[in-house]
Amino acid sequence: MRARAAVDFRRAACIVPGQRNAPVLQNPEPQPKQAPATALRRALNVLGDPWTMLILKEAFNGTRRFSHFQRELNIPRQTLSLRLTHLCREAMMYRRPVSPGHATLEYVPTAKAFDLQEAMYSVWLWHQANPGDADVLPFDIVHTTCGKVLSASFRCTHCKGLITSDSVQVVPADPPQFDLEPRGRLSRRNDAAITASGDGEGLVAASLVGDIACNEILWRLFQGPSHIQALAQDLALGVSVVRGRLEKLRQLGLVQEEQQGRRLVYATLPRAEPFYPLLVSISTWGDRWCNAGQPPPEMLVHDCGHLVRGRFACNHCGGWVGRDNVTIRPRAPHG
Repeated sequence: MRARAAVDFRRAACIVPGQRNAPVLQNPEPQPKQAPATALRRALNVLGDPWTMLILKEAFNGTRRFSHFQRELNIPRQTLSLRLTHLCREAMMYRRPVSPGHATLEYVPTAKAFDLQEAMYSVWLWHQANPGDADVLPFDIVHTTCGKVLSASFRCTHCKGLITSDSVQVVPADPPQFDLEPRGRLSRRNDAAITASGDGEGLVAASLVGDIACNEILWRLFQGPSHIQALAQDLALGVSVVRGRLEKLRQLGLVQEEQQGRRLVYATLPRAEPFYPLLVSISTWGDRWCNAGQPPPEMLVHDCGHLVRGRFACNHCGGWVGRDNVTIRPRAPHG
């Protein structure tokens, strides 16, 4: 990874009142184990739960009623109620009657939710390239412009060049931002809820989105190799947490470890690269929706010199992929 130049965001210290997002103080004295803010972490505080991503996936596919979410996801009723309440509180969904005079409510995605479309395409494309249990991906996304089942590449909207971990520089703000609220307690992972059965390598992409620490570690390793102690310090995570997540990522074939002197150094493998569009999409979504009106805590700069604004382009016809030109088509049962 190339050396990253600092970007100077010189402005007065400010806390934005009336915002639900974590208040931001510019350049406070960091407390022990306090990591600089990132848009990815702020976004994952909203999205970083496996069920939340699955509910959003169903909403993107047209599911609206509580009972239909429960049936499609086989999710406990209380869990579904809590997650839908969370999404409504975060202004990603809103409740409305299904029809005039009807008491039944439906849950409708907002523009904030639909702005996650690139992340949702990333999840689907990962499963398309890494097929596992058929139940995990029972539908196709069809690009209606050309009529083909979606095959797409993540590209810069300015130059149409590919967005990869090698073509993007992560430039921290100078001085750095710190979130005043401490890092939330890491929840227990619920991989069993969404992990595909099969040969053990049928990774479900949403499970990584549902694990905040895994995402942060993978994002950091995309910027260059590192060792456990450095990751723990950079991300304000416990060494045991970092070690456990690195082992998970290693077992999934996303990172490798190499002995360098007395340390084990970890780096991403090519299999991890398809996750890069997912993390970039979530990070830039966090810039737009989770920064309490402040400039980003870090900037993503593409090789062309522009700030990263990525979209998927169809590999068949070259057109941009969006909600206005895709449709969902159930897959025919096998056998």
